[in-house]
Amino acid sequence: MGHPAHLRGQPVRRLPPLRAGEPPWYPPLLLCSFALTLYAGTRLLGGDDPLGVVLWITGAALLHDLVLLPLYTAADRAAGALLPRRRRPGAKGGTTPSDVTRAGAPHGAGAPHGAGAPHGAGAPYRAGINHLRIPALLSGLLLLVWWPLVTGPPARFERYTGLSGEGFTERWLLVTAALFAVSAGWALLSALRRARH
Repeated sequence: MGHPAHLRGQPVRRLPPLRAGEPPWYPPLLLCSFALTLYAGTRLLGGDDPLGVVLWITGAALLHDLVLLPLYTAADRAAGALLPRRRRPGAKGGTTPSDVTRAGAPHGAGAPHGAGAPHGAGAPYRAGINHLRIPALLSGLLLLVWWPLVTGPPARFERYTGLSGEGFTERWLLVTAALFAVSAGWALLSALRRARH
């Protein structure tokens, strides 16, 4: 809150109905997502094998939480350990605006901790880690969605769709290579811009 002298003349704002900082379109979007989930659930459970759908969703959730989450968390940490550490702007010595405010303020009227300094200033981070995370995330999402076709479509695929089941593995590999190539190019441009400055 701060010292009472700092609160004089400041308008009192009403608390929003939701958490502070949420945009006004958040509640309608959340309700639409619930409606879409309900519609998809009724269509899936209204099919020929509702028990199989429930078992598949439960198994997928358990597989993600117990197997996939530890695996890609470990992979992310291993990749981050190979990259150099950097410090965000504001890590070097010097006086920040918040230090000046606290030094010049009356006793007991100090500014809130961290005021005037950007959030996370000076915190170490792994340079370029997002250039690995983003293409890996997109590639993994594509693999998850198209898993039956990437690993080899079932025999009934061609019979039901009239389409060939060949080439999905090669296309996924090409898309993955393109994602990492674009990300590597973006990382190179960012490094060149930093070097010029």
